[in-house]
Amino acid sequence: MKTLSLIGIAALALISSSSIGAQSSTQSLVGAWRADAPLPNGVVQTFRFDPDGTFDLAQALAVEGQYRIDGNHLIETVTLPNVGVTHTDTATFTIAGDSLVVSERAGTPPRVLRRTGAAVPSSPIAGDWVITVGSGVAAHYVFTNDGAMHMHAQVGDEKGKYVVRGDTLHLSNDQTFQLPATALFTVADSVLTLTPQNGKQPRQFHKVAPR
Repeated sequence: MKTLSLIGIAALALISSSSIGAQSSTQSLVGAWRADAPLPNGVVQTFRFDPDGTFDLAQALAVEGQYRIDGNHLIETVTLPNVGVTHTDTATFTIAGDSLVVSERAGTPPRVLRRTGAAVPSSPIAGDWVITVGSGVAAHYVFTNDGAMHMHAQVGDEKGKYVVRGDTLHLSNDQTFQLPATALFTVADSVLTLTPQNGKQPRQFHKVAPR
């Protein structure tokens, strides 16, 4: 724990930002990455970024955090367990192939990470989907590869986040969606079917061209 002081936290934030490099898409960052060079304390860091905006750092002391991307900037909040320290930092990044390059503050050499596994494939439900009532569209849902969801309807717009694990869709909404928080899903012939775990009637969405 002593090694993860200011230097450790700063290096952590920079490493994460490098992973989000030239491609300013969360999807390009999702997956596992390993630093080329160790920290001054000799630790070689390995990160796993998830599409829901969270990440894990594997090393002697487990570290968790949240991240978001703004252009070519990675804004990361790190929480050190059992220490009670929370730190938010911002760094620029570029991604070229399987390499992440993190640029820290002026005068500090950039850090490099390498992807340690296959890139995470696109979400199976990414795209634009609508629910129809009669001949009209009742709601238009947009699922993006970075784990965000937006709903457009006459009653108003809503937004939130989602995670796909196996054949299950988990919603973490900012407002109250007219969708189950957890549901089994299937995609066939451009039709997305969500089946709530409470046994209620499945709902079907039809894929449409993006607006």
